[in-house]
Amino acid sequence: MNQPSNKNDFLSPLSEPVVASFSRYSRFATAGQFVTVVLIWSLPPLAAVWTVHEIHWAWGLFIRFSLAIPIALICLAYFKVKVPLHPQALLSYAAGALGLFASMTFCYMGASKVPSAIISIIYGIAPFVSGLLSTCIFKSEKLSAYQCTGLMMGMLGLYFALGLSSQNLSLNYLGIGLEVIAMILYVLSAFAVRAVAANLHPISQMTGATIMSWLGYCALLPFFWSDLPSHPPSLQTSIALIYSALFSSVLAMIFYYQLLNTVNPTTLMLITIMTPVLATLWGTWLNHEALSPHLILGLLLLCMRLSLYSYSIRITT
Repeated sequence: MNQPSNKNDFLSPLSEPVVASFSRYSRFATAGQFVTVVLIWSLPPLAAVWTVHEIHWAWGLFIRFSLAIPIALICLAYFKVKVPLHPQALLSYAAGALGLFASMTFCYMGASKVPSAIISIIYGIAPFVSGLLSTCIFKSEKLSAYQCTGLMMGMLGLYFALGLSSQNLSLNYLGIGLEVIAMILYVLSAFAVRAVAANLHPISQMTGATIMSWLGYCALLPFFWSDLPSHPPSLQTSIALIYSALFSSVLAMIFYYQLLNTVNPTTLMLITIMTPVLATLWGTWLNHEALSPHLILGLLLLCMRLSLYSYSIRITT
C-alpha cells in the first residue's frame, strides 16, 4: 500500500518531506492570513468614523451585523460547516462576542469624538496590554529585553501620536477613554476564546459570535429608538457599512479566529501595531485628517517597536 493507513503514519521518517512541505504551506497560509487581516483592519476605523457621522452608533452597528449575518450563513452553506450549540461552543461564541459586541460598542461610541488614525493607534498598544496580561496575570509568557524595549518605545510613540507633547493640545479625553476600553475588551476577547478552547471551525466561531453580538445590539435598540435613521444612508456611509459587514465582520474574523488557533494572542496583537500606519494614510487621504509632525514621529516609534518585537520572536524560536 502506497497510502498511509492513518494520519499518525505521517510522523514516520519516510514521510518527513511530506510533513516539511505541509509545514511550509501552513506557514505560508498563516502569513497570508495575517497580511490579509492587517490590510482589511486598516480601514474599519475610518468606516466607523464615517458611519457615526451620519447614523447613531447603535443603529450603525445593528445594520452592520444585520448585513454580516446573511454573508456568514452563505459561507456556512458554501463550505458545508455547521454551528455547534453545545455549552462549550456557546461559551466560545460569548467570548468572541466580547470582542464584537462589547468592544465595537465602545469603539463606535468614541468614533464620533476622535479621528480614525487615533482609533487605530490606540489599538496599536494592544500587544502591550496583551503582553502584560500574559506575563503578570496568566503567566503564559515572559517578556524579553527586546520586547520590553519595544513596549517602552510603543508607549513613547503613543505619547507623540496622541499629541500629548504638543503645546496646542486638543484632546477629547472621553473619546480616547472609550477607545481604550474598546481595545482592552478586544484583547480580553482573544484570551477568552483561546482559553475556552472549543476547537471550532473558524467560520462556525465567526458566525456564532456574530449572531450573539447581533442579539446584543437588538437588545440595545429600544433604548435608542428615537435615534432611528429617518432617511437612507449616503453613498459614503453605505460603503462604510457594506465594507464593515463583508470584510471586517466576516472575512477578517474568519482569518482572525483561524490565526488564534495557530499563534499566541500577543503575537496576533501585532496586527494592531501594523494597521495604524495604513489607517493614518487612509484617514489623511480619504477623510482629510491632519497629518501632524508628532503623529508621524509616533508612528515611526510604533514601527520601530514592531521591529524589536519581531526580532525577539525570531531569536527565541
